[in-house]
Formats: sequence, C-alpha cells, structure tokens
Amino acid sequence: MVTSFIKMTEPNEFGAEPAAQYVPKPSAVAGKPNDFGKALQEWWDSDACKQLQKETEEAKQRAVGKYFMLSEEDKLDMVQAICYIMCKAEEKGTSHRGLQDALGIYPTGFWVDHLMDVHNALWSYYHDQKREKDLKDDLDTLDNFVK
Repeated sequence: MVTSFIKMTEPNEFGAEPAAQYVPKPSAVAGKPNDFGKALQEWWDSDACKQLQKETEEAKQRAVGKYFMLSEEDKLDMVQAICYIMCKAEEKGTSHRGLQDALGIYPTGFWVDHLMDVHNALWSYYHDQKREKDLKDDLDTLDNFVK
C-alpha cells in the first residue's frame, strides 16, 4: 500500500487553494445573525415567548409547592419512585423522549425544567459505565484468546 501526502496548496483533484480560505473569519460573521438567528431573536423578544416563560415558571413553582405540601413519607416515596424510574430507563440507554415516556409524562414532559439536563447527566454516566464494561469484556476475551 502506497501512502502519499500532498500539500494543500499544490494542485490536486480538490483544487490548489487551502480549504481554510473558505471558512468565514469570525470578524466577517460576528454581530451579523443569519435569517435563522434573526427569526430566533424575534421569537425570543416576542410576547408569546415571554408568556411561555412566565407559564413555565408558574408551573415549576406550583409543582414545587405541591411537593412541599406532601408528608415526609409521600416525599420519600415520590423521590424513590422518580429516581428508580429514571435510572432504570437511563441504564437501558433511553432517549429524552423515552425518559418522558417512562415517567408517564410524554409529550407534555418536554416542558419540564431541567429534565434534559438530568437525562444528559444520567445518560453520560451509564454510557461511560457501559463503555468500561465493554472494554473489560473485550480485554478478557483477548486475554482468553491469547492463552
């Protein structure tokens, strides 16, 4: 097998110029949002978005208030149930939507504050555990093969 290296500025099938010249410089795009950025900013500044933020905050406060009205025994049961359901689902490698489904809150669970953060943290934790287990299993298999 022959491997050859060519300089980016030498003529080749891709042209003679370095690819970096096609990447926009930060100063060329900084401060100038594209159409999507403009639409996003308009939405963010809209009354509808502000209303949605207000409703989300009110729902969160209402939920927290309900939680603190529970007895200590009910709080422990709720926390135990939620932890068990979430960890069991995440250990299987579920998606954010799958987590909502496991909790019985899909599709309205999309608006639960910080659920995506918890999902990402648990997914990373269980994903890393699985990678370590798979590596150990692969090393054990290789060790058994070499013996």
